[in-house]
Amino acid sequence: MGVIPTFTLPSTSSESWDFIVVENSHFKDTVWDLRSLFANKRVNVHSQGRLNFALLASKPLIIEPLKRYFYLRLGQVKPLSVVTAYNGLASKLIQFMLHYKMDSLKGFTTKRFMLFNLWLKTEYANQSASNAKNLSRVANTLYQIIKTGQALEFSALPKEGIVLEISIWQWWDQSTEHKSVPDKIVDRSIPLPIWKEIIQKAWEEPDIIQTIRSGSSEGLFRVNNVKFALLIQAFTGLRISEVLYLKRGCIHKDSKNRCWLEVSIDKTEQTSTLHQILIPEDIYTLIQDLHTITQVLEAEAKEKEYLFYILSRPYKRSEYSTVSKRFTPVPLESGKYNSNLLRPFLKKIGLPSTFINSENEIIMLTSHCFRHTFANIAVAQKGIDPTVLQTHFRHLSLEMTLHYVHLNKSELKRSYIQGMMEGGTIYTQGKEGESFKKILNEATSVSDLEQSTERLSKMFGINPLPFGLCLYDFKRGHCPHLGVQSCHMIGCSDFITNASFLLNFKHEQSLLIKQLDHVQKNGQLIEVKKTQFHLHKIETIINSIKKDEHG
Repeated sequence: MGVIPTFTLPSTSSESWDFIVVENSHFKDTVWDLRSLFANKRVNVHSQGRLNFALLASKPLIIEPLKRYFYLRLGQVKPLSVVTAYNGLASKLIQFMLHYKMDSLKGFTTKRFMLFNLWLKTEYANQSASNAKNLSRVANTLYQIIKTGQALEFSALPKEGIVLEISIWQWWDQSTEHKSVPDKIVDRSIPLPIWKEIIQKAWEEPDIIQTIRSGSSEGLFRVNNVKFALLIQAFTGLRISEVLYLKRGCIHKDSKNRCWLEVSIDKTEQTSTLHQILIPEDIYTLIQDLHTITQVLEAEAKEKEYLFYILSRPYKRSEYSTVSKRFTPVPLESGKYNSNLLRPFLKKIGLPSTFINSENEIIMLTSHCFRHTFANIAVAQKGIDPTVLQTHFRHLSLEMTLHYVHLNKSELKRSYIQGMMEGGTIYTQGKEGESFKKILNEATSVSDLEQSTERLSKMFGINPLPFGLCLYDFKRGHCPHLGVQSCHMIGCSDFITNASFLLNFKHEQSLLIKQLDHVQKNGQLIEVKKTQFHLHKIETIINSIKKDEHG
């Protein structure tokens, strides 16, 4: 994730802009290099981390308004968003202006702007919904350049504003662009027979695909990176960028001989953070093998901390020299992983690059499908609670995790309620819990039960806890009690539990007894009272459940 620098926008004439510094570049430069603004400092991670205004050289009158607009945007959004917006627009805008013989943006009236939209749809039309979304963003970028430039009096812009009867998003049928995520979730998990065949073929792949035996690059080799990346991702659920940016020394075993992987998480965090996850023994060994194999490449690379390396292309021979340069190992980027590694591998093993999902939709097989499949296997087959998966994925919300397991929140709520009903007598000591029990007790038939479940899922928050369910609806704000996953407040009106959680309570009881003994020995009087209070609550629940079990 990038940082958001604040730039002061000069209000003086265009001549003064030549002295403005844009990070390591100047406003007048043909190329703005913004990579140093990214939180991820790895060299060449973002091959598109530059704004190359040489693309606009054939239409010099549009260079200044575009530069001024994107300079302004650098103070408003992340640098990577600026780079993406510019690269999406620049070449398409030039092609359109050449086709219609335009020299500047002055000719972009409302009619010409809509013609630009039609041209985008004609020239780049396909059946991909994501392509339509990307093209709508290109059109919106141009619209914002003209709109912002007119307000700030940029040069070479039309005098009249562009008037739209409907928004750009509506015209492109992307009206959900600025709305909440729709309830329908696309199933992108790979069908298990295909997934198993891919995994089997990956294990059978050789570790090295080419060894250079002559020339200036003798002794270097190309690692079969797709084998290692695919298997690590399939068995960890990490994003492909997180896999390819793994660092040397990222694995270890603890005192119980469990295998751990340390990975840097960027996407859902304000700053890059290290996250430790449990991994299978086979993947631990696989990463060890990769570490050993790439030691030779690491020795010649400038960036010596990574696991995945490729050989960069040697410089072309000049007409004055016949000496070719030696290959240089550089860290592998994630941007072209699907096109350069994954799809050629699928073609090699005889599998198509698409599959049919559970809803009979055609899905392009990408690296992210392995993340969806990992989540689906974990929840649907292994029975792992989605909240545990949320922690594993480092998602900010449960809804984000449900996007991967092909469940919406209402379906998950109903499954929690059903589990609570099947667990026997419900225990509660509060108004909300009693209301929950009353609605369930009113059901006399299967249809009544289904209606009651639907009603309960809408009335209550239904938040899973290690010791039961919290009925508090967090849309009302923060929980007035503990409001954390370890909540088990027997006196809380929003807490319910049943006998199926008895083992959890007993385990918590044993931990609290040990903690009480520890704080008493150390004379921590306040901690003694807190521990005794929590222990009393736990024992009250345990005694209530045991009493009912024995009649």
